[in-house]
Amino acid sequence: MEEKQQNRLLRCVLFAFFASGAASQPLGSFIPFLRETYGFSYDLSGILLSCQSVGNMLATIVAGVLPALLGRRRSILSLAVWMAVAYLIFVSGLGAPVFMIAAFFMTGVARGGNSNFSNTMISTLPGEKAARGYNLLHGCFAVGALLSPLVLVACSRRWPAMGWRLVAGMLMALCLAQLAVYAKMPLPPEDRTKGVRSVDRSFLKIKQFWLGSAMLFFYISAEYAIVGWLVTYFQDAGILSADMSQMMNSLLWLVIFFGRMIGAAITGKVPRSAMLLADGLGLFACFLVLIMSRTTGAVVAALMGTGLFMATIYPSAFAFGSDCVRGNDFGCSVLILTGSIGGVITPALVGFAAERAGIRAGMVLVAVFTGLLLVSILLSVGSSKFDSKKGRE
Repeated sequence: MEEKQQNRLLRCVLFAFFASGAASQPLGSFIPFLRETYGFSYDLSGILLSCQSVGNMLATIVAGVLPALLGRRRSILSLAVWMAVAYLIFVSGLGAPVFMIAAFFMTGVARGGNSNFSNTMISTLPGEKAARGYNLLHGCFAVGALLSPLVLVACSRRWPAMGWRLVAGMLMALCLAQLAVYAKMPLPPEDRTKGVRSVDRSFLKIKQFWLGSAMLFFYISAEYAIVGWLVTYFQDAGILSADMSQMMNSLLWLVIFFGRMIGAAITGKVPRSAMLLADGLGLFACFLVLIMSRTTGAVVAALMGTGLFMATIYPSAFAFGSDCVRGNDFGCSVLILTGSIGGVITPALVGFAAERAGIRAGMVLVAVFTGLLLVSILLSVGSSKFDSKKGRE
């Protein structure tokens, strides 16, 4: 019966994170439409993307302590509802910067709540089921993230003026379905009798936790910047047509999805340290090739390589850090928070660089972050091996 309950919990969380991926990731694809419709600058576009990250970061802070006050179900419902509200703003046509800033911020709040809740629920599963669950979880996120831009392209072709608003309406409906799942899904037992003061903070003294946090910081920095600016880069640099540029975002997430399914299949068979090293090196190399490429074939190949090596970094890094915080809402929120800080800073930095030195300069900045991610992986793997060797002596 316990396993049946765990499987039902997993299915509900997978759907919820699919919806989160579909709703939170296509905002980079919406940017060209917003710029065309409302005349937004690169600066404002970068700020919008960072507003999502600010909301995400604040939500992860709140999500760590809110369950101790309200319980997990009420907490996630109070955070996830803002995604639907944000898409209501998109549908309504309220294009003033203040409304757009609020909407992007709301998507971040919902995304942070969804991420903390889903990762915490997976961490309650036993052993390899949790490790496999992380890859399945983020694989479902990738499916949502790759499908919504495809729907956006199809609708914008069919209805050039209003297609993107129609997609916003569809995503709002999906967010409402997500809320319905949250309201009914089974949840693990929780103890709220001791309140916030009883929250376990012992993980803050563990080196492995902070090494995992560092990897997440640089990965989220790179992912948010790549996903947020990829379409704009291909269009404005004249490398690909507008429609093909939009398709590249879906191609990226399609490759990420397959990469995460492969990761779920090989969990327990390939050492986590080896997977992280291969991913870090591969991402750095492929992204350098991507920003140096000028032909369609080279761009597509480099993009696929970038997505493939991105695929298992977040699940592996999160599993690395979360070994110290299993079932701990606050611990998972701090782990996600450190990554979210990178997501706040980097998209805006890319926008500022693009406004002053061109969009290519912004992409060079992203390449720097992929290099720093590789350095953090090398430090984490090296430290882990040193600690293992020391423990055997």
